[in-house]
Amino acid sequence: MPLLGPVYLGTILKNRGHDVRIFIEDISHPDYETLDADVVGISILTSTAKRGYTIAGKFPKEKVIIGGVHASLLPEEALAFCRQVVVGEAEEVICDIVEGKITDKIVQGIPVQDLDKLPYPDFSLIQGYKVARSMMPVSTSRGCPFDCTFCSVTKVFGRKYRFRGASNVVGELKNRKAAHFFFCDDNFTAYPSRTRNLLKLMMEEKIRSWSCQVRCDVAKDENLLGLMAKAGCAVACVGFESVNEKTLAAYEKKQSLQDIISAIKNFHKKKIKVHGMFVLGGDDDNVKTVWDTLRFAIKQKIDTIQMSILTPFPGTKVHENLNKEKRIFSRDWSLYDGQHVVFHPKLLSSRQLQVNIIKAYCRYYSLYHSFMLMAQMSFRNAMFRLMGYKIIRDWKARNRLMKWLVPVKV
Repeated sequence: MPLLGPVYLGTILKNRGHDVRIFIEDISHPDYETLDADVVGISILTSTAKRGYTIAGKFPKEKVIIGGVHASLLPEEALAFCRQVVVGEAEEVICDIVEGKITDKIVQGIPVQDLDKLPYPDFSLIQGYKVARSMMPVSTSRGCPFDCTFCSVTKVFGRKYRFRGASNVVGELKNRKAAHFFFCDDNFTAYPSRTRNLLKLMMEEKIRSWSCQVRCDVAKDENLLGLMAKAGCAVACVGFESVNEKTLAAYEKKQSLQDIISAIKNFHKKKIKVHGMFVLGGDDDNVKTVWDTLRFAIKQKIDTIQMSILTPFPGTKVHENLNKEKRIFSRDWSLYDGQHVVFHPKLLSSRQLQVNIIKAYCRYYSLYHSFMLMAQMSFRNAMFRLMGYKIIRDWKARNRLMKWLVPVKV
C-alpha cells in the first residue's frame, strides 16, 4: 500500500493547478535519467532514508524537498541532500514551499486541526497504481495519547487525537472502487463513540470488507466489537508487542498477557481474524522469549503474526537509552526496518536474536502449516501462510551474506 502523506500533498498541489506525478518504486520505477521536474519532493521513513538520499542525488539540490518521519526526526541530516526539509505535517505549508513563498531551510509543518478540510487523496497521481485491484489505505485520525518506548508516531503527529467526521470518511469510501479498505490509523477505535458513529454509517451505506489497527482494549467492549463485525471488519491488526510481562511493562504498553489472550478469543468469537504484532529484543527478552512467542501464537490460533525486531528509531525512548549505553552498532538506515538487528541486546547476542526470529518465522510460515490449513478448509489463512513463506524465503535470499545470518533448517 502507498503511504498517504505524498498522496495528500500531491492532491493539494494538483488542486492548486500544479502538474503532479507520484512515483513509488515498489509500484513503478521511474527512469531518473529522463525524469524532469521543477520541484522534486521525497518522503522518507528511516528504513527508506538511504534510498531517498540516493534519489535526491539524481537531481539538482535546489530542486529537492525532503519530508516524512525520518526527515522530521533528523532534519539536519536530510538537509545535506536538499534545499529544504519539512518537519511534521506538510499539508498547510506545501504550496508556499513549492511556490517559493517559504524559503527557510528547515520548515516547521503545521498540524492539521480540521482533518475534514483535507481533500480526498487522488490515487490516480501514483504512476502504475491499480486502485480497483488494491487494498486501499484510508486515514481517519492522527495522533496517539499513548507513548510506547519504541514508537515514533507521537514525535511526528503528537499525543492529541484528531479525527475526521464520520460523514467525511464515508464520503471518501463511497467514491472508491477498491476491493478492500485498510484503516491505517494507529488506533482505529481510540475514541469509541466516534468509531460507533462511523461504523453505523458504513453499515447504512453497505460499505464492507476492511481491516484496521487497534489495541487490545477494544476487545473488552462487546458492543463496539459486535459493530465492527457487523460492519465487515475482516482483520484486526493488534499490537500485542510481547508475551513477556516484564517486556510489556518496559515498553509502557499498559496491557497484560491476560488482556492479550482475552482479546484474541473475543475477536475470534466475532469471526474477526487477528494479525498479531510483536516486538522482540527488549532488555528482558532472551532466546526463550522468541520461541514462547511462536508457541503462544500457535496455541492461541492467531491467524497471522508479525515478529518485528526492536528497532531504535531516532526520536524514541529506545533510541535514547540504547545510544546512551553505546549499544547501537549500525547506523545503516536501510536496516532500520524492524527485521534487522542493529543493537546489542542484553540477554542474548544480536546474532541469536536475528537467527532465532527467522527460524521462528520459518516454523510459523511453513508449507506444512499452509497445507494443514488448506486441508481444514481455512483457505484465506492458508493463502496468507503461503505469502509469508515466500516473503521469508525471499528475505533469507537477500540477506544470506550478512555475517549474523546462518542457513536455517526447520
